[in-house]
Amino acid sequence: MSEEQQVQQVLLDHDAALAEYQRRKMIESVVGPVFSLVLHAIIMGSLILFYDAEAKAPVVSVELEMKELEVKELDPKIMEELDKLEDIAQDMVPTVEKPTISAEEMIDVSAVADFSDMMASTDDGMDFSDVLNIRANDSPLKLSSLYGGRSDEGRQKTLKKFGGSDVTEAAVLRALRWLAKTQNADGSWAPGEKEAMTGLGLLTFLAHGETPTSEEFGPTVQKAMQYLVGQVDKWPAKVNSKKWHSTFSYSTGVVAYALSEEYGLTKIPFLKPAMEKSLSYVVDGQLRNGGYSYGYNPDGKWDLSVAGWQYQAMKAGYVAGADVPGLERAIDKGIGFMEKVSFSRVNNRFGYNVPGQGSDGLQGVGTLCLQLLGSGDSYAAKAGVKFIGTDRCTVVWNNPKRKVEAAHANPIYAWYYQTQAMFHAGKTSWKSWNDVCAPQMIRYQHQDGYWECPNQDKDKFKCNYDRWYTTTLAALSLQVYYRYLPTYKMPKAIAKADKTTMEKLDDDLGLEL
Repeated sequence: MSEEQQVQQVLLDHDAALAEYQRRKMIESVVGPVFSLVLHAIIMGSLILFYDAEAKAPVVSVELEMKELEVKELDPKIMEELDKLEDIAQDMVPTVEKPTISAEEMIDVSAVADFSDMMASTDDGMDFSDVLNIRANDSPLKLSSLYGGRSDEGRQKTLKKFGGSDVTEAAVLRALRWLAKTQNADGSWAPGEKEAMTGLGLLTFLAHGETPTSEEFGPTVQKAMQYLVGQVDKWPAKVNSKKWHSTFSYSTGVVAYALSEEYGLTKIPFLKPAMEKSLSYVVDGQLRNGGYSYGYNPDGKWDLSVAGWQYQAMKAGYVAGADVPGLERAIDKGIGFMEKVSFSRVNNRFGYNVPGQGSDGLQGVGTLCLQLLGSGDSYAAKAGVKFIGTDRCTVVWNNPKRKVEAAHANPIYAWYYQTQAMFHAGKTSWKSWNDVCAPQMIRYQHQDGYWECPNQDKDKFKCNYDRWYTTTLAALSLQVYYRYLPTYKMPKAIAKADKTTMEKLDDDLGLEL
């Protein structure tokens, strides 16, 4: 093919390609509008059909008939009981009014030679057996009876009834104000043994019915509470006897005791985990025989002094409704330990770490703890009351024959336990003890509100927490008149107790409080 023919062929191919391109563009320009027209026609047809169907739908008429319901009135007796329930609910968390005794009105104890005429007289025939029926329950409605004596009204009713007076209450208020003034910035107390001293300090305010909402002492209580919760939060999940110093078991028992009482009084939710964690240490740290050793050492020798704080914590935790596995079993084991291991019928005494071989103070520990755990009518507890009632256990604060060389020998420890044990014993046992004990406590209180360990050997006695330790135990001893209303019903007797009138009403109405 010649060159001219080749050029002619290229031109023909170009024309053919152009014609094909124009043909396709024409088809595209026609198909688009046609497709759009068909689609719109379909949509319009569907709308017309739908509208026509709606227009032809039958109309349904609905008739409503109003009837008046018959209202039946509740039985007037039930309404009366419900009104009582409303009154009780208002007392779920005690509201403590500002103390009525001002600093200016307080009696100058240094100017009083004899307190006997200023003390209220107890009734020789007073019977505590019907005062209280404690039940473990999560509801503050049923805990109010345990702590009811701590409210402002409760203190007024029980103070003089059980042998207290304006003089004892003035001493307590001086102690509380001194404690509030000397509280550390972090909420703790004392330079040393802070957890234990803070637990004792908090217990002293709680015994007076003080809560975070109290007018004068509310901030003090709240700071102490937050400090203890913060400390417990730092503890490992499980007790480990090799991790802490030997006295850790003492402070743990005191902390668990304080948190349990605080939760029992206030039902503040964030307290419950800390309370139950500390109580789990108490339960898990118990020896197989029901006793306790220094540092919760499972291979250690049992020690009744260590056990005393654990048993007090158990009682407070139980009545506060703590959900700690093994708590009731631990209570039963504790009773068995005190009655069958520590106590000896040979000499009718409790032992420190050998049966029957314990100090006078430890007779108070064993007796009180049996009373608190529900075995106050046991042979051992009654023998303890009889022993404490002898002259050898009389409180003599300034005894020149006694030289205290160390904190563990502080006689206030013995008086704290003995005072409570005699109070729970009641009747003439309590009257005789109170007539001697209370005046001694009041006479030797410093005007600033604190107490110091009596008869210290100044050359040997070294204790950087003594004032807080002695002050809290002395103040707690003077709060015995309203701190706990006496009871022995723990925990087996509780299960057999008849239901109260209010509980029967709950059943009738289908209520669960």
